[in-house]
Amino acid sequence: MPLKSTTKSHLYPLFLLMLPIIFTVVVVIGYSQAKQLYFQSGVRAMDRQLNTVTQILSLFNAQVKDNILSYTEAENQIRDMMVGPKRADQTRDQSQVKLTLAQGDELFAFNSQGSLTIHGSLEGQNMYNLPNPGDRFLVKQTLNEGKMVSTYRWNLSDESSSIEKIAVVRYFPQWDWYICLVSPEDEFYEQFSKVKLFLIILVVISYLIAAILLTLTTRKEKALLTSTLRGEQLAEVNQSILKSLAVALEERDAYTSGHSQRVAYYTRIIGQKMGLDKETLDLMYTGGLLHDIGKIGIEDSILLKPGKLTEEEFHSIKSHPVRGEALLRKLYAEVDKKDADSIRSILAITRHHHERFDGKGYPDQLQEDNIPIIARVTAVADSFDAMTSSRAYRRGLSFSKACDEIIRNSGTQFCPKVVEAFFQSITEETFHHAQQISRANEILDPLVQEKRIHLA
Repeated sequence: MPLKSTTKSHLYPLFLLMLPIIFTVVVVIGYSQAKQLYFQSGVRAMDRQLNTVTQILSLFNAQVKDNILSYTEAENQIRDMMVGPKRADQTRDQSQVKLTLAQGDELFAFNSQGSLTIHGSLEGQNMYNLPNPGDRFLVKQTLNEGKMVSTYRWNLSDESSSIEKIAVVRYFPQWDWYICLVSPEDEFYEQFSKVKLFLIILVVISYLIAAILLTLTTRKEKALLTSTLRGEQLAEVNQSILKSLAVALEERDAYTSGHSQRVAYYTRIIGQKMGLDKETLDLMYTGGLLHDIGKIGIEDSILLKPGKLTEEEFHSIKSHPVRGEALLRKLYAEVDKKDADSIRSILAITRHHHERFDGKGYPDQLQEDNIPIIARVTAVADSFDAMTSSRAYRRGLSFSKACDEIIRNSGTQFCPKVVEAFFQSITEETFHHAQQISRANEILDPLVQEKRIHLA
């Protein structure tokens, strides 16, 4: 590791505790959004079922208009189809229902006065007068407020417990019928509950890992109190935390997973071809891992938006180099003075990797050689990986097409010297190898090294 931190040791347990908290927040936000999408998808599926029912009603209505059936005959046939034919005791034989519904689902209809025109057991009764508050709530939501999708609590027959239900309604104006399909919430979310369980397990594991790391860190700190390796060890933990934060950032979006590791990998290879020394290559690699760390504070609604960004949202995205530099300045505020040059190099990569050779980049509109060489290298590596990575709104470019874009923008967006080194060092074999880089190794390697030192 190029940096040797002397940041106060009591900050590291706080960092380790923050990692699972950040992960939990990301999981909760992601889960909420996924649940909303699942709900909308389920409602659309129920609406499609109701569409089938209204098409059947339209066919019967056409027969009524053509005097093939009377209105009463059509109604009776529809009732037989939806809730089963009448038995001798006037109850409905629901085992003879001809419409296929999901397990637990219920189909019925009521008119604009709230009277149940079709129901397995309550046909003819008015929903406003039913004893179950769930029924009254549903009819009021539909008729009084005009809602076609409702979620409500329905009391069971013993009134000691209740269940949540989701209702989707379609209006058939020819007969003044509100066709209602109701699904118990447990059945509705049955498949999604597996995702919830999986995410809970992931969150628990993240806290267990944090607890293990915290325990290891505490033990290590006690051993380092009398050791001359204290500064080096703390710097390694700091780097591990930063890399973990970078990985946590990428976990927010499956499409950008591994991006920072590939950028770091490309910068080292390009830098080697340019004849840069090992210390500079190490700094470039670390800077590549951390170049997008400023995105950790950008809202998911902007960072993960699949469509075109608004001007305000794009301005927020463009702030991530400055955000990242500010975050790293705070984290490295108390490192040894002898590491100041190394820190400045990493900060330069974080702040200037979106500058353009022609001066039209951001945040400082630097031009040509005023842009640090390590930032110019990172800009090419970052753009190349971004172009070859798929996003929610587009597919990644092929290796050859991305190379064409690099050469096309040489001298405008990119430094010609770096572009030349890029084509001399990045081959299709290199590109395919980069896609196989394991992000887990980037986190585990420094921890393994710390364990070896501790055992020694």
